[in-house]
Amino acid sequence: MASIGEELQRERHRRGLTLHDAEEVLHIKAAYLEALEQDNYGVIPGAVYVKGFISNYAEFLGLDKQRLVDGYKASIGETIGVPLRRMQPRKLRAHEDVEHKPEMIKPTPQRLPYTTRRERRKKVMAQERITVAVIAVLVILFLFWLFIF
Repeated sequence: MASIGEELQRERHRRGLTLHDAEEVLHIKAAYLEALEQDNYGVIPGAVYVKGFISNYAEFLGLDKQRLVDGYKASIGETIGVPLRRMQPRKLRAHEDVEHKPEMIKPTPQRLPYTTRRERRKKVMAQERITVAVIAVLVILFLFWLFIF
């Protein structure tokens, strides 16, 4: 099985991209991208950055980012997934007679893919343009009404 770095490098070469191309799009130093491809994680300042860089680089290359991040977590011995923990119930006051069940903390939802965010942004921009156009027409009508009557 190929390592994380080998997989990233193979996909980058398959797409005909250079480290400089990836650096410009991702805004991650080429030295860090090269370190990821060589599985040399000591160059990168911390594990949180490594996970983020792997995730962003994998998404840029069209790879399964969660699988690669989980592979990195497994290699450093970190637990995979978000462990749910129970909240401690608070003590009841004298006037409270119903005991509440402890609530489970829900994991945060997955971030939307880049294409979905782009489509959503286009939709919002179209709505904003329509709103500005309607306001401009209303202002023109008001000015016309003001000077005619």
